[in-house]
Amino acid sequence: MEGAVKMYKDQITAKLDEVISYKQEFGESTEEGYLNKITSPLTDLEDYLREQIQSDTSPQIDTIIKKLKSDSEIDDEDIMTVRMWIVGDAQAYIEMENDYKGWLMELNRLFGVIEDLKSEELNLEKMYKLSGTVRDTIRVIGDIVFFNQQQERVKKFENASKNLNSENKLILADILQKKLESTDM
Repeated sequence: MEGAVKMYKDQITAKLDEVISYKQEFGESTEEGYLNKITSPLTDLEDYLREQIQSDTSPQIDTIIKKLKSDSEIDDEDIMTVRMWIVGDAQAYIEMENDYKGWLMELNRLFGVIEDLKSEELNLEKMYKLSGTVRDTIRVIGDIVFFNQQQERVKKFENASKNLNSENKLILADILQKKLESTDM
């Protein structure tokens, strides 16, 4: 197990170095190919981080699973570890995302543009403008929906973890066991 821990830490360090090597002042002239090139090491880094977190906390999760299956009490530290495994990614995303209100303002602006274009004669030029506006609106809605889904995941976990009983302890133990046995956390 210690070799795996070292391996993930080495992979994390290597991927961080690779990701940072792509750092530049991103702007309008940044090419799509360059951005696509960065996605692969970022995805790998996310996977390695997940695996390292899982490796670092597997013993605690194993103990928590045993507590849950035996209907024993779990303490706040146990809940925090379970929380990290179940919704840690969502919580971290929510905490770091800083443009949600901007997306809402942009969505309102875009609907205003759509409304204005609707009131004009629908000629070829207006259809192009409308098409681009609709495309941007769909993208913004996607960002908003994803953010809200992550908030909902965290909220559901918080509600469920406050009301642990014998039945949902077994369900939680099963979820954690599957995550423990899986390569995807």
